[in-house]
Amino acid sequence: MIRILDYSWHQVHSYRLHALPAEFTYAIFRYPIWNELQRPVPQNFVGALLPDEIDAREFDLALLHLDQWCDTSNNIRALPYRLMNQIAQDIPRVVIMHGTPDSEENRRSILGLIGDLPVVCNSFRAAAEWDGGEGRRDCYGLPQFRTIIHGYDADEFWSNELETRRREIVTVCSGGNISREYHGLPLVERLKRDVPLAWYGPRGDRPWLPDYISYRRMLASSLIYFSPTRRAPMPGARTEAMLSGCCVVTVPGNDVERYIEDEKTGFIVVDYEEAHAVLLALLDNPASAWEIGQAGREVAREMFRKERFVGDWLRVLEAIGVC
Repeated sequence: MIRILDYSWHQVHSYRLHALPAEFTYAIFRYPIWNELQRPVPQNFVGALLPDEIDAREFDLALLHLDQWCDTSNNIRALPYRLMNQIAQDIPRVVIMHGTPDSEENRRSILGLIGDLPVVCNSFRAAAEWDGGEGRRDCYGLPQFRTIIHGYDADEFWSNELETRRREIVTVCSGGNISREYHGLPLVERLKRDVPLAWYGPRGDRPWLPDYISYRRMLASSLIYFSPTRRAPMPGARTEAMLSGCCVVTVPGNDVERYIEDEKTGFIVVDYEEAHAVLLALLDNPASAWEIGQAGREVAREMFRKERFVGDWLRVLEAIGVC
């Protein structure tokens, strides 16, 4: 059993990581340590420690989390990363990069934070953008940026029959002023005026679902899911909608063409006009939307398997001598 030292970042991403054959201890850098409203506490979460209680030598690996908005020396968002990097400096560390660079200046600033640590990205495009074509190597002499596409226990998500699905479009889209373009908020705002779109999140008209079961029920009973982000690498909500049999309509970006075949397992739309036309056409033909959603579900259940995800992680850890 691998002993991993981690800390709270994106709860949903952390939940997927707990598929690893490992015991996870979290450093307490902020609260809550685990938000049980988003995901249940995994059995291999063994506890949490304050920074001055941690002896890093008791662990095999430390995970450090970053995104592109952690790029200034006084950025409070980067503080957990800096603290963990200091605490765990004597054991293997792997950075998980949750975003994509905003600019060359932003990329260089983040590279300064990372140094020569190995980095796992959530899409092939993100890994290529952070590397910048430089062929960077980590402290183990390996390519510094590698990709692990997320994986799920597909049986956690179910798919309702067409008759019980709501004839509307749903999206789970968050973000603030700093991330409006990154998350595609302008496109969602425009579509919201013109199509029956249920927008879950602080910027939308529907509140976050109260728990994981309610979230999965919402997806399983929705006919169409719209994903507006071009920059986020492999948004999990889009994959979860596919696993739930929603007909996914998404904008291009970050390898989506690897997983969605346009008009067969979902739709890839390039702008507002195309999104508007496709969404209205699907609402007019719910049987077709449901059939495409079912085809996408089969692809997702094969491509986003938990077993593949765990195997990808174990190969990275083996390469750096952790297991």
